[in-house]
Amino acid sequence: MCLSNVFYVDSNGQQQEVMQDVARMETHNNGYLLTGLLGEQKFVQGDVKTIDFVYKHSVVLGENIARRE
Repeated sequence: MCLSNVFYVDSNGQQQEVMQDVARMETHNNGYLLTGLLGEQKFVQGDVKTIDFVYKHSVVLGENIARRE
């Protein structure tokens, strides 16, 4: 079973882990509702920057500067 880790990159390029073992990711308002393997949920705002399904099994989110202006 392949689950993903979700990271957030801020405007300074600093990456931080938001959640491990994400089983489901769905759009919700101006962000995403993440659901973990055991049912835990977390909401994070941002836009998808990259998704790696093969090597890192990761999703990287970041701020949308155009939306901020």
